[in-house]
Amino acid sequence: MKNMMTLRKIADEKKISLNTLANRIFGNYVELEVYFQKFGILKLSTYSFRRILAIINDKDIVEVAKRGGSLEGKEFILFKCKELSLKTVTDFIKIFFDFCGFGRYDMEISESKVYLSVHHDLKEKGSLYIKHFLESLIRTTLDKSCKTTTTEDSVTLSFQPYPVRSFRP
Repeated sequence: MKNMMTLRKIADEKKISLNTLANRIFGNYVELEVYFQKFGILKLSTYSFRRILAIINDKDIVEVAKRGGSLEGKEFILFKCKELSLKTVTDFIKIFFDFCGFGRYDMEISESKVYLSVHHDLKEKGSLYIKHFLESLIRTTLDKSCKTTTTEDSVTLSFQPYPVRSFRP
């Protein structure tokens, strides 16, 4: 009964029906949680991740981020989507920010550029991590280089989307 009241409150706050909220919850479970569990995704608070970053030197943060983007990001996309394409990579980026909690993002995709702006609560070392994670992900999955600008609380990057090679194992 308490769970139902909580769900009704959340639906009211979001100004959606309880049915719509339930469909989103089930959809997220089927589309993401199942894959997170199978792939071994850990959930960690922003505060804890920021504290971990604070004690790691910049060189090691860059190395971990590059490995995360080039290997783990690529593997997750192939695990879930079975192919690498602009759509599967940008869908992964949405998951990375919407469901993994690395920050809030805005993405625009046109024929000539993909623009991605991220605002986060991870401070300078978080920007360092996100910058290298995303650049490495895009380089190894789409064979594209990025133009990137960072501040203490944001990362903005752009790259040319086409032609994109599609890879299916």
